[in-house]
Amino acid sequence: MRFGLLILLIALIVVLILYTGKGREADSVSRSVTALDRAKSATLEIDMNTVASAVSAYWNDHNEYPENLDLLVPQYLSSATSLLDSWGNPLRMEEDDQQNFFLVSAGPDRIFATGDDRKRRL
Repeated sequence: MRFGLLILLIALIVVLILYTGKGREADSVSRSVTALDRAKSATLEIDMNTVASAVSAYWNDHNEYPENLDLLVPQYLSSATSLLDSWGNPLRMEEDDQQNFFLVSAGPDRIFATGDDRKRRL
């Protein structure tokens, strides 16, 4: 009986150690992902400024916004990869009710129309 209780106690201690160890590892991964997303957000601002400048140049040449951002390549942007956000998703151009235009990134969750979307007014 004592031997069985001792084995059970050791097993519980091992499970507890493994559980807490994984918790710290997962927390470390979460912090790394958050830091990576912050870095990607900073890069996104620069990329969106580049695309916004290309849209502005298009406007100056055509007196209208492009129907889609692909029309900016190759005359205004050297590569279609310039039209991807930091997470690899295509940027969008959207218009609101007051006819304001925005560049939109889906953000870290890679889904449009959620709370983490990034917008830049044109």
